[in-house]
Amino acid sequence: MKFNKSAYLVVAFIILISSLSYGQERRRIDIDDSGFITKNEAEYPGATILTRDDMNQVKISHAGIIMWCDQAIYYSAQDFIEAYGNVTINQGDTINMTSKYVEYSGKTQLAFASGDVVLTDPTSTITSDTLYFDRIKQQAFYRNKGKVVRDSSGTITSKIGRYYMEIKKYQFVDSVKLVNPEYVIDSDRLDFFSESGQAYLFGPSTITGETSKIYCERGFYDTNNDVGYFLKNSKIDYDDRLIEGDSLYFDRNKSFASATNNIKITDTINKAIIKGHYA
Repeated sequence: MKFNKSAYLVVAFIILISSLSYGQERRRIDIDDSGFITKNEAEYPGATILTRDDMNQVKISHAGIIMWCDQAIYYSAQDFIEAYGNVTINQGDTINMTSKYVEYSGKTQLAFASGDVVLTDPTSTITSDTLYFDRIKQQAFYRNKGKVVRDSSGTITSKIGRYYMEIKKYQFVDSVKLVNPEYVIDSDRLDFFSESGQAYLFGPSTITGETSKIYCERGFYDTNNDVGYFLKNSKIDYDDRLIEGDSLYFDRNKSFASATNNIKITDTINKAIIKGHYA
């Protein structure tokens, strides 16, 4: 029998495409448990209505998450669900989100939650009235005020916030305030890494403590060790002295501050001014 190389390549290509298609087949939303299943074509055309019973909530799962709620409207054709009442979404043993209402798409894996939203992971807690959870990108974000609480660093509030779950990074924008028992940070934008406690400041920012006040328009602050490095119009008001320079270093635990380049130190009591390149 003569070997037909072209025919062999065509068959191999078809098998490869079929295998890839099978491997990439998207998993649909599963309805694991529901006390009652009904239809109401007039109000919810094409949808299935799932309602809890006296014993258990409605249970739904999809690609690694489990959702519980009191009632859900499931649109099978769109693989889309609306969940109402005491909604909980759990992703493994790391992410847990509760709210009054959730919209979730099995196609995009994007969840929108509203009503007393609380998202927790092992290091912090996010609360907001509305929250988006993108499971593909592993990001959670709010657009209209939110709060993050972390035991060792304090409480952070802002108008806009985003959490990058894989790298444990928060990004806060607009009216950012970090409140710690030792100090308060106000900034236009703050990038915060929850595991290391490192904060990066952008735009007009202040760090106010009991005995000092720091201003900068770009800087870094280690919230665990109380050490900071500040650039761009930076200045420290400390111990009746105003220290200004191109770059400033501050160690709160040691009550130590240093500055380099274009330095100006003003003694606010004696009205004395000292200038130099390092202090």
